[in-house]
Amino acid sequence: MAEATKSSILDAADRLAALLRAVPADQRRDKALYHLQRLQLSVSASHSEAVRFAAFTVNKTVHDADWGPAIAAEMEALRSDLHSRGHDF
Repeated sequence: MAEATKSSILDAADRLAALLRAVPADQRRDKALYHLQRLQLSVSASHSEAVRFAAFTVNKTVHDADWGPAIAAEMEALRSDLHSRGHDF
């Protein structure tokens, strides 16, 4: 697998956010979107600890929800991009 770039991580986060916006609004969805936005800001600022925290929270929130295979697959793609850039969470 090629190493992800900031741009590819941000693109993956955008795709996940678009899918999440289609889910009926509730506290869990809003939490995922909030932390996904924090993740994007952290990646843009190259703030590793903030990336780790936001990525962990988004991953856990999505994992704990049952939003279907498309969202799970997009979360996996984002997680893979983050790992390829050295972000472990």
